Amino acid sequence: MRIINKKIGLILSLNAFVLPVYSESGFPACDLPPVFYSKPITQHPSQDAIYIEADTGLINRRGVSSLIGKTIIQKNDWVLNADNAHFDGRTNTIMADGHIMLSTKKLQLKSDTIHFQLDSQSGQLSNVHYQLKNAASNGYSKQLIQQNGSKLILKDSLYTTCPPSLQSWNIAAKRIVLDQAKNEGSAKNVTLEVKGIPVFYFPWLSFSLNNQRKSGFLAPSAQISEQSGVSISTPYYLNLSPNYDMTISPAYLGKRGVKIDGEFRYLVNKHHGIWDYEILPRDQASNNTQRDYFKIRHTSKASDSTRFNIKAEGVSDKQYFDDFGKSLSLSSTSALERRIEAIKVGKNWHSSLAFVDYQTLDNSTRSYEKVPELKFNYTPKSLAKQVNLSFDMELTHFRKSNAPTGTRIDLNLKTHKKFGTDAIYFKPSLGLRHTYYDLKNNPTGNQHRRTLATLSIDAGFFFDQNLTGGKLVQTLEPRLFYTYTPFKDQSAFPVFDTAKTDFSTSTQLFSKNRYTGKDRIGDTNQLTIALTSRLQDRTSGKEVLQFSVGQIFHFKDRKVTLPDEQVQTNAQSDIAVELSGRLNQRTTFSTASFWNPVNHQGTAIETRLSYKDDKRSIANVTYRSLKNELKQLNTSVAYPLSQQWLMVAGIDHDLKNHRNLETLLGFEYQNCCWKTRLVGRRYLTSDNATYDDAIFLQFELKGLGNLGNKADKFLENKIYGYE
Repeated sequence: MRIINKKIGLILSLNAFVLPVYSESGFPACDLPPVFYSKPITQHPSQDAIYIEADTGLINRRGVSSLIGKTIIQKNDWVLNADNAHFDGRTNTIMADGHIMLSTKKLQLKSDTIHFQLDSQSGQLSNVHYQLKNAASNGYSKQLIQQNGSKLILKDSLYTTCPPSLQSWNIAAKRIVLDQAKNEGSAKNVTLEVKGIPVFYFPWLSFSLNNQRKSGFLAPSAQISEQSGVSISTPYYLNLSPNYDMTISPAYLGKRGVKIDGEFRYLVNKHHGIWDYEILPRDQASNNTQRDYFKIRHTSKASDSTRFNIKAEGVSDKQYFDDFGKSLSLSSTSALERRIEAIKVGKNWHSSLAFVDYQTLDNSTRSYEKVPELKFNYTPKSLAKQVNLSFDMELTHFRKSNAPTGTRIDLNLKTHKKFGTDAIYFKPSLGLRHTYYDLKNNPTGNQHRRTLATLSIDAGFFFDQNLTGGKLVQTLEPRLFYTYTPFKDQSAFPVFDTAKTDFSTSTQLFSKNRYTGKDRIGDTNQLTIALTSRLQDRTSGKEVLQFSVGQIFHFKDRKVTLPDEQVQTNAQSDIAVELSGRLNQRTTFSTASFWNPVNHQGTAIETRLSYKDDKRSIANVTYRSLKNELKQLNTSVAYPLSQQWLMVAGIDHDLKNHRNLETLLGFEYQNCCWKTRLVGRRYLTSDNATYDDAIFLQFELKGLGNLGNKADKFLENKIYGYE
C-alpha cells in the first residue's frame, strides 16, 4: 500500500455508470435552477477510462483504495465529486459519502452516499436531489436504486418543473420504477400537490419513457353548467395497437347521471379515420330517456387515384346540442350532414359518386336527400393559343317525402382566353349549360329542359407609383366585368338545392349567377365597375392600407325568380366599399359596407378594430348590421392586471332585440411554472329564449400538462389574437 499526500491521477478502464435522462417537453418559463457544481479532472477524457483525483489517499491494488478530501472520479461524460470515496478493485465497487455531486451529460445529482457495482451496473444513492441540465425538471428521492443497468427505482420521490425557490406544485410518489429496457415506468401511491395541498391521488400509474403512447388515465376535467350541474370526467386512454387507439371518458353529470364519451382512431394500411360516440343511457333531466350522438370521419385510399370518404353526424334528439353543446355556435347548429362518397382522379379529370342525407335540427324545411349525386369534371391543358376549356357534369336524384322528387342532369361547358400583360388584361369567357329534369309528383310537369349560354368579359389595369421617397408603393387597379345571360322562364322547375345569394360580400360584384345550385340560372345583363388601391411598404412588402369600391349596373330587369321572390327592377346595386389596414404596429382595422344609392341608406356593414401588444393586452370591437335582420356588437378583451394576473371578457350583444347572445368573463393566473384559468360564460340556446350558464376551470402545470376543461381552446376561438 502507498500513502498519497498530494493530488494524484489514477487511470483505470471501467464500465460506465448509467442513469436515465429525460428531455423536457414544453418550455420552462422559469429561470433554470442553479446546476450543482461537479468539477471534472479533464475536459477531454479517454474513452471508457476512469480518472481519479483526491487530496490524499491510500491505494490498494488488491483490495479497497481510500480517497480522502475533494475526491473526483470521472469517466466519459459523468463526473463524481465527494468528500471521501472508496474503490474496491476486487469487486469493482465504488462507495462514497459526504457532499456527493454526480454530473452526466444531461443530469445533475446531489446525494449523501453512493454505493455502485460497476460490472452489474447496479447500486444506490441516498437523499438524492436531481436536476436536468438546460431544463426545469428537478426533484428529490429518499433513495435511488439502479438495477441491471436499465432499471431504476426511486423511493419517496418528488418531481416538479418549478425552481426550488418557487415550489408551487409537485408530483409525490411512494415508489417509481423506470425500466429503460422496456421504455416504460410505473408509480405507486401518486399524489399531485399544489402549494403543499393534495389535489389528485392515483394509487398506481403507468407511463412511457420515450414519449410512446401507453394505456392509462388522462387528466380529469370538471365544469359546472346550468343544464347539467357539476360534471366530472375521467378519460382513460387505450393504446390498442401502434396504428389504432381509443379514449373512453366516463363522466358524472350532477343533474343527468352517467354519460360515456368514446373516441376511436385508426390508421390501417390505406384507411384512416376517427369515430366518436357519446351516450347518456338514462337522462334524469329528460324522463330517463337515452340521449346519444355520433360522428364518423373515414377515408380509404384504394389507389393513388381512388379514395372513399364517409362523413356522418347524428343526434338522438333536436335538443342535444342545447343540453351538451357548451357554446352558442353548437346550440345554433341547424342540420347535420351524412355523406358517403367515392372519388376518382385522372390526369385532367376527376369524378365523384356520393350519397347525401341531412338531419334537420331546427324548424326549417327538411333538405332533400341526394341518392346518388354523380359529378364529373374535365379540364384539359390549354389548347392552341392558350384557350382554356372545362366541362362539368352532374347527375343527382333528389328524394323527400311529400314533395316533388326526381333526377336532374346538368351539363356545363366553359371556355376562356386571357389577353394582355401584368399591367393590362382582357379575358372573355363563354359558358353553355344544359339542364334536364325527370320528375315525379311535380305539379307543373314531370319533364323539363333548359339550355342557356352566358357571356362574360373581364378587363383590368394595374398602375403603381412610389411615395414618400420610395418607402411606400401605391397601386391603382381599376376593373370592369360584364356578364350576359338571356331570360328563360324557369318557374315550372322545382327547387332542390338552390337559394339566392345575399349581396353582402364584395365577391358578388363579379358573380355570373345570383343563385347557388342548379335549379335557377338568373337572366343577367350587367356591368360591374370596381377600383382597388393599395399602399405597400417597399422594404417589407407588407400591406399598409387597402381600399376597394365597386357597383353593378343592370341594363334590364331580372325576371327569373324563386317562389315568393319578386322581379328585381333596380338599375344599380348597392355600392360595396372595403377598407383595411394598420393604424400602427399594434392596431389593425377592417370595414366592409354596402350603401343603397337610391334611398341613401346602408344595407350591410361589418367593421372590426383590433389591438394587441407585447404585454398581452388584447382588445377587439366588431359591429355587424344586415338590413333589418341583424345588428350585433361583439367586444372581447384580454387585460393584464399584473405580471401574473390576466382578465378576459367578451360580449356578443344583439342591438336589434336589446339582449346579450353570449357573455364570458374569466381570470388567468400564471407564474413561471403553473397557470390556471377560471372562465364563466352565458349563452342563448337554440330556442332563442332561454340561456345556459357554464363555468370552466383549467390548471396548466408547465412541463406536465393540463388538468380540467380546455378553456384555452375556447378562449382562442372567442378572443381574436389570444394565444
